[in-house]
Amino acid sequence: MFLEIIRPLRGFAFIIIVFGTSIFGNYIVTLFLPLITIFNYHRQWRSLMDRAITFWMLIPLFFLHFIFRVKVKAIGDEIRLNEPSILIINHRTRLDWFYFWLVLWRMNPWLMTTNRIALKELLSYIPGAGFGMQGLLYLFLKRDFEIDKIRITKLIDYYADMDIPYQILIFPEGTDKTINTSNSSNRYADKEGLPRLKYLIYPRTAGFVHLVQKMRQRNYLISVYDITIAYPCNNIIQNETEMLFFGKISSQVHYAIRRFEQNELPKSDEDLNKWLNKLWIEKEQRNNLKVNRIWIKDNWKQIIIKIFGFCFWCSVVPIWIFHLRFIIFVQFGFIYLLINYLFIYGIYGGLDKLIICNWEKYKKRKMEKELSILFVNYYL
Repeated sequence: MFLEIIRPLRGFAFIIIVFGTSIFGNYIVTLFLPLITIFNYHRQWRSLMDRAITFWMLIPLFFLHFIFRVKVKAIGDEIRLNEPSILIINHRTRLDWFYFWLVLWRMNPWLMTTNRIALKELLSYIPGAGFGMQGLLYLFLKRDFEIDKIRITKLIDYYADMDIPYQILIFPEGTDKTINTSNSSNRYADKEGLPRLKYLIYPRTAGFVHLVQKMRQRNYLISVYDITIAYPCNNIIQNETEMLFFGKISSQVHYAIRRFEQNELPKSDEDLNKWLNKLWIEKEQRNNLKVNRIWIKDNWKQIIIKIFGFCFWCSVVPIWIFHLRFIIFVQFGFIYLLINYLFIYGIYGGLDKLIICNWEKYKKRKMEKELSILFVNYYL
């Protein structure tokens, strides 16, 4: 009875703390925007933001570990930090990607700085946190392939230009598993002569195929990881609403991870399509998995970092709000944040679009300058 009463408080605490700290985090991000909008220090800014925003992500990690008490178990191959790769995972609930942060942290905390996630575009507009995800250049999809393939192309070009090995987490199914999506999957299976799936839904292959081929084109793909997620004991919480407003969350999440070299994947679009469908049929057979082996638990350093990060953000934000009442410099900083919001969303439509636009302009100017120098040298 007592647990039922206090459980919603976990969700409300999560909302308040994540929102408050993320707004302050947005303020910090905007302070450094001149590095790319004026001074063209794009790679330096990218490296700084990857670390700064990941430091804020210690807040949700702290909640998952200490407040919600989520336990993750995994078997298989560990994800390599120094390799640009694609992580493909079945989409059982709308929180699958959120739990996976615990796996990345446990493997290697630095993976949190290089992990990128393909999410639906609506999540980019979450107040506070959405701005941070835009700053990390998450791949926000509209679920319209003609639009999404342009976004994928631009982001892969940017990732490769930054010369940072990112691991891109995608959900080929495109949506979480529900009764309606399962029925659609069954109709597709019947039409294509494929077996029906009980635990999964068939993937939409176009986005995956385009992503693989684009990364190959940029020589920016070393490996692909097949990740199977399962929820033992049927402790499935389907969406974020249950977590935020009722404090409910899956208590255990199991993962099986398998690594493929990129040259193990077929070369043609059609064969990649078949390969992914075949992989999903294999995943279906593994989706009853119950993991007995857990990766090495967080060591004391990782635990201390989580606690320190949580305490840092929860202490600095009240101090900032307190001084906002009477210190004019802090007040001007807040006004600066609001002006940046208006500018970024009014002119560009989001921080991610501003970042890409400024990088493309810089590349174009640099190329024109190099061509003009070559032209002058040729005729002199």
